[in-house]
Order: sequence, then C-alpha cells, then structure tokens
Amino acid sequence: MIRPGNVPDSFGALVFVGLGFLVLREAHRLQAYASSVYVGDHTFPGIVGMVLVVLGALLLLQSWRGKGRAEAAARPAGAAPSRMRLFLCLAVLFLYAALIALAGYVLATFATSVALFRLIGGYRWPVSLLYAAVLTACQYILFIYWLQIPLSNGSLF
Repeated sequence: MIRPGNVPDSFGALVFVGLGFLVLREAHRLQAYASSVYVGDHTFPGIVGMVLVVLGALLLLQSWRGKGRAEAAARPAGAAPSRMRLFLCLAVLFLYAALIALAGYVLATFATSVALFRLIGGYRWPVSLLYAAVLTACQYILFIYWLQIPLSNGSLF
C-alpha cells in the first residue's frame, strides 16, 4: 500500500485529484452556456481539470509503488535542498517582482530564470544561461506575439 514516509505525496495527490474534479465540475457547468462543445469559457477549465486529475492520479500511483533501485540511486545522500537555498529562491522571486518594473519583463525573466536554474536545478552557468534564454524566448513569443499581452518594458529603457 502506501510506503512509510510517503504520506505527503499521497495526500498531495488526493488533493489535486479532488481539485481537478471540482474544476471539471465547473467546466461542465459553464459548458451549458457555450455555443460549441469545443470553444467557450468551459474549454480552459476543462483542460486544467483533466490535467490535475491525470497528474494527481499518476502521483498517487507512484506513491503506492515500492521503492525501486532507480529511485534510490537517483538522489545521492545529502541532496535534499537546504533551507538557505529555499530562502534564496524566495528572495529571487521577490526581487523578480521588483525587477520587472525596473528592467522590464524580458531582462527580469532572463535573470530570474538563470538564478533559479542555478539554485533549484544546480545546473552549470552555460546550461543555466541556455535554458533561461530558451525559456525567456518561448514566454516572449507566447505572451507578446501570440496572446498579445502588453508587458512591462521597464523604467530603465
């Protein structure tokens, strides 16, 4: 059944499955007002609800499985994130909120992504810079060009 010490994963999985069903119920309620089955206010909540249910169910199934060799070898001893690293991530996110108004969305997102890839992922500088550039470019294309959302250019520029 549930592995000892893995109750948080099981609890979190059940919470997300429950939230997914609540969101799906709301999507079903909104579908009655739509003119099409595929287009309307119900579409996005339906997709989010399905993703929550599926990923929550996968996490629940994973939390019930026994510990395998791959899982034991995946994380070396002492690799759990330290409290200092978690506080630094929180500080980076607060700095990001201030940096958006000052430097603009693109530069703030790039700098924050580099810092978070270094802190959370432990990637080397070249990899962090590459991943941050790809992430920033994808978000720029998504928000600026596709969704046409005006984002801050910053007061410096």
